[in-house]
This record gives sequence, C-alpha cells and structure tokens, in this order.
Amino acid sequence: MKMKPVNRRTFVQGGLLGTVAAGVSAALPASAAQPDSAPDPKKIPNYNPAMKYRRLGNTDMYLSAISLGGLVVAEQVHHYAIEHGVNLVHMANEYLGGQAMKTLGNVLKTRRKQVYVAVKDTFRDIDAALATLNTDYIDFLMFNRHSGTSAADPGILETFEKYKKAGKVRFAGLTSHAGVKEATGAGIRSGMYTLAMPALSQPNLEAMDEELRQAQEKGVGVMAFKTMRGLKDRDLEVAYLKKLLRNPGVTTALKGIGSFEMFDAYLKGVNEPLTSAEDRALYRYAQANRALNCMMCDECRAACPAGVEVSTVLRCKDYYYQQVGDTQTALATYAAIPAGKTGGEECRICRRCEGVCPNGIRIVEGLTAARALFRQLA
Repeated sequence: MKMKPVNRRTFVQGGLLGTVAAGVSAALPASAAQPDSAPDPKKIPNYNPAMKYRRLGNTDMYLSAISLGGLVVAEQVHHYAIEHGVNLVHMANEYLGGQAMKTLGNVLKTRRKQVYVAVKDTFRDIDAALATLNTDYIDFLMFNRHSGTSAADPGILETFEKYKKAGKVRFAGLTSHAGVKEATGAGIRSGMYTLAMPALSQPNLEAMDEELRQAQEKGVGVMAFKTMRGLKDRDLEVAYLKKLLRNPGVTTALKGIGSFEMFDAYLKGVNEPLTSAEDRALYRYAQANRALNCMMCDECRAACPAGVEVSTVLRCKDYYYQQVGDTQTALATYAAIPAGKTGGEECRICRRCEGVCPNGIRIVEGLTAARALFRQLA
C-alpha cells in the first residue's frame, strides 16, 4: 500500500507515533573541494534535489548529508525526512530499552528500499534484530569499539565475513564514544571498515583533524555523531552543522530529530555556507563551555589508578539523562559499568584525572553527582 506523504498537518492529526528522547547528529557540506558534490542522481537511492549528498569513501554509494537515528525516534518525522531525501538511518538495540529499534522497524516496513540501514552491534541475535527492523540485511554493521587495540582486532573480520557470507550484512563500520581519537585512527588505518562513526563535538572536530584527513585519504566514510553535545540553541546547532560538514573528511552527520521544524532547519543549513558571524559565535561558545564538554578521549581513565570509566559515567549523566532525557538508557548504561569503575570517595583525594583532562573538566564533581543521581533513580 502506498503511503500518503507526511506533512505537518497529518503529523499533528496522527500524533507523535514514536518515542522522543533526543539525539545524535546532522548533515553534510557542498564543499568546492568535493568533486562529487553534484553526483549523478541516478546513483543515489531516494534522491531529492533539496538534499546534499556525498560519496562514501571509495564506494559508488552516496549518502545524504543528514542521516537519522539514535535516541530520538519520531516515526512520522522519520517518514518526513526520508521523503525529503534522507537515505541513511542508524540504530542500536539498547536505545530506549529496545523501543527505538521497534519504531524504526515500523518505518522500514514501507521505506526499506529508500534507505541504507546501519546498526550498532549491541544485539545478541542478528536474526532477531533483522526481524525487528523488518529487513533481510543490514547495510552497515557498526562494531562498537573503544580502544585502538579493539578497533583493529582481526576477530572483527571473522564475525563480519560470517554475516556477509550469509547475506545478512554488506559493509563493516566502526563506532566509538570512548578513546575516540585512538580507536577511530586505528580503525581507519586497519583497512577493515567502510564507514567510521566517531563522536565529533566541537572539541573533537579540532582534535581529530588528522584522523579525518586519513579517512579521506584511505577512502573511509565518516558518519559523525554526538555532534551537538552541549549545544542548546538551534541557531548554534545549525551553525555547527555547517562547520562540521564543511570538512571534506566528513561524509554524513547523524542526528536524532524529533520535529518537522528541527529537520527543516537542518536541511536549510545543509544548503547554506557558514558565515563568519556564525563561526565567531561557535568559537566563543566552545571557549566558554570547554570545561563542560567531555571529548571522550579517555586520558582520564589512563591516568586513574582504579581505571574509572570517566567518559562513560559522564555520558550517562550529561548526555543520556540531562541532554537527551532518556532515563532508561542512562540507568542501563550506568548499571553495566563494572564494579569499582564508577569512582568513589577516594577520587576526591586523587584527582589525577583532572590533571590530564585537555578541557579542564571538573571530573570528580561530575562523578560524585552521577553517583548521587543514579542512586536516586535506581
């Protein structure tokens, strides 16, 4: 059955048929340095002239500037975005306690042929994940790794080849939100991945200039996520989207989008250049808020005698709970941290983590607040 086009009126009448929590990332640039900034529309699934597209590494695939996924799953907004040219969606089984995957599956019942599907390898049974998503295969299986050693582990290829031979996956990808710079760099150099998915907030974009250059050089696509971390102003979000996607090493930016208005603002931004005023505003914001923005570099964990998983603890509190509003994922992720790795009173005396943090984050204060928060929520 052909689906009726989704618009604001049908959305309001039908209600928000998804789970909204908040998100992950956004879009791409039309850079003069990109020879494929005006690709053949016939090569692009779900092509829409209002969207920008960029070639995925050394493949003949083109990805939309805006990709969808994460912790904001508004079903009708997903339909709306796909109608406006989005051709890549991403999901993980643990988001919203599994509900996000089910909601995306509802979308894919009628939209599967229009989009590429990327899934983080957080499921126990790939067949169950495929059934939930209403698809026979995954385009990008994103291996979730958080160190250089684990990202370049040859065992990943064994798993990937097994699924690929069975016709259940097409390409291998890498995602990382701890030890991001190290893991992403090692993954790109390994030659095992077609798509890398690093956290690229403002500080990370600066810190990972070399990794983005290597990705472009080696023909590895980059799907940026957690790009808007800490940004609460829509104008700043759109400005950073423009800046992020001006980088020729970035292929697409992933964003959880919960409203038509948000999508329209992002799509408009994709088609506009970054102004000098916007760049200055982003710089001022980054400098003023650097101590609030964890880069997930894991320098703190390396310096900690107890190996406290600082970036994960702060992600649970600052991102999942405070920014995204997903209490369920925050609690589940925090509970999964090994015993003794969430920090304790001894941290107040040690504070080695704070001495090595490149952003000067008050880490001990954050760990203490997280313990109190999750005790209260449990």
